[in-house]
Amino acid sequence: MVWMAGLIIVLVMVIVVVGKLIKLGKPSLVNHDSGPADGVEAIPTLFIPGYFGNRLSFGRLINRLMRRYGANKSMVIKVDRHGQIRVLGSLAQSKVLIQVLFADKSSKPKQQAVWLSEILALLRTHYGVEAINLVGHSMGCITIFWFLTHKNKMNRVKIKHVVAIAGPFNDSEIARSTNKVDAYPSNALGPIKRMPIYRALSQRIFAIPKDIKVLNIAGRISNAQQNDGEVSVNSAFSLRYLLQDPAAQYHELVIRGKRATHRLLHENAIVDKGIAKFLWNL
Repeated sequence: MVWMAGLIIVLVMVIVVVGKLIKLGKPSLVNHDSGPADGVEAIPTLFIPGYFGNRLSFGRLINRLMRRYGANKSMVIKVDRHGQIRVLGSLAQSKVLIQVLFADKSSKPKQQAVWLSEILALLRTHYGVEAINLVGHSMGCITIFWFLTHKNKMNRVKIKHVVAIAGPFNDSEIARSTNKVDAYPSNALGPIKRMPIYRALSQRIFAIPKDIKVLNIAGRISNAQQNDGEVSVNSAFSLRYLLQDPAAQYHELVIRGKRATHRLLHENAIVDKGIAKFLWNL
């Protein structure tokens, strides 16, 4: 009977782990929502995952922001493969975090930008959202900036802050790893070699709101490896040349060391702190 007891323990552990994973994709209002917030804390924040992103992509980061900084993940928005939008939960009053999950995890930034515009229209129409922050990881950063440059004209929701984490702004491939990490050097005018995505964004950069505030985060594993294993610091920070005119405020944050890898940047306490400070002045 010892083996049966052991099996039961294993099954219980599996159920607990699966339950925690499922919870990462659901709303979770854990902080007391006493009343309407003022200023920056009243602005909801939308999280856009990267290529093949899922509930794990931002789930744990969002949980840490709830525990450590009093945020509220009161809403999850799911987009199915046909673009149908399903909203789970409702809007809290303060430091609202909204997790976006795409059923088509390999959908490209152009398509996701369309869905993002529809999400914002829904939030405006049905929930009265007038301003929002956007946070993206990897390809999610390209989705955000494709939206800002190509789909923002008809948007009635004001974009206040944008956080880009490991954005491949001057990569030859933005949705898959290459054998060699792209790290094209720059001069005073920008990258010496400009990839198609960089050129496409640069042609429409005038469409970005003039008062937007941007925090750009990149990973550098070591002095010898100035990238996060997939995206170089040069590629991520090529955004600075695109935003020299439109951005009211542009900040950069380099995460260094073994926990600065592409898939660990959103599991990093320094990144958490940087986001909280940038969004809520904490």
